[in-house]
Amino acid sequence: MKIMKSLAIAAVALALGTSAFADEAFDIIKKSSTLKAPDTSQCLMLLDNIEKNGTVEHCIMEQHGRTVDGLINTVFDFKAPARTKDTRVLQMEKNSREDDRWIYMPKLKQVRRIPMGERYKQFVGCEFTYNDMGIREAEEDKHELLEKDVKVTVPGGRSYTCWKIKSVPLKKSEVEYSYRIQYIDKESYLPAKIEYFDKKNQNQLLKTYTTEDWTYLTSKTGKKYTMRLKARVVTEKSGRQTTLEIKDPIFDAGISPAYFTQQFLSTGKAK
Repeated sequence: MKIMKSLAIAAVALALGTSAFADEAFDIIKKSSTLKAPDTSQCLMLLDNIEKNGTVEHCIMEQHGRTVDGLINTVFDFKAPARTKDTRVLQMEKNSREDDRWIYMPKLKQVRRIPMGERYKQFVGCEFTYNDMGIREAEEDKHELLEKDVKVTVPGGRSYTCWKIKSVPLKKSEVEYSYRIQYIDKESYLPAKIEYFDKKNQNQLLKTYTTEDWTYLTSKTGKKYTMRLKARVVTEKSGRQTTLEIKDPIFDAGISPAYFTQQFLSTGKAK
């Protein structure tokens, strides 16, 4: 009887401990995914697609963003190379339903909505996907805290002290992976590293994301924001990788709402 009672107490303690870890993991991811965004943002993005043999394609795009009622709208406007020039992508966060994403394809002279089933695909031919270019909400996954104090060093040499968290999507049809292992930096709450694992073979690493550099940036209005300056995605099977670097960021300087319209997508003119 005492043995049964002890086992019951142990089982309850284990369940409570597991629940506490889950709650802590959720809180960490919630804070990471809801870092304060500026009212408006503008920057230049340098995107390099690097083949396994070392060949590099340099891409340049302008980014314009604004936050309205806590929801982020972002437009990406490609300037180079010729393959992507004048391609534009508009992302608009929505409450209680899937975000809107639109792409203008200059060769077809057509604006097309990107359906949910295609958002795991490459973002204009790079190793980032359309999902990667947005922010995944904490409520979309089940989170488990695996370790509380993990040291991570990323390409470029920057070191982080992180929480290690397993995040399993609740709707696996919407993503290209079975689960992610996220290493959340304890100082910035940015993901220092994210490992994505295959749907068919859950022990097989699909790709790895790293934040190579970040900073605190003070806006035109004196507000302080946490900002990623350089990130990298490496796809394991192909050996292909993409780096994304931010240049000349400007926050809270005001921006025309005309940037976030299909009119801008098709013309490149914000009037």
